[in-house]
Amino acid sequence: MIVGNDDHLSPTDLALTAYERALEPKRLALIDGGHFAPYSTRFPIAAQSAPGWFREHLI
Repeated sequence: MIVGNDDHLSPTDLALTAYERALEPKRLALIDGGHFAPYSTRFPIAAQSAPGWFREHLI
């Protein structure tokens, strides 16, 4: 999961609770910013997080 630590649209605490309840394999990327930060100001960090997980678990 890629989660903004200051997300008010999808509250961070709810996202972290969902992450804790999720089964393995899982990985968390907690990114500074709000809901859109992973797609805008923090995109390079978000873009680095996802592909490795997909390669490891889906290919």
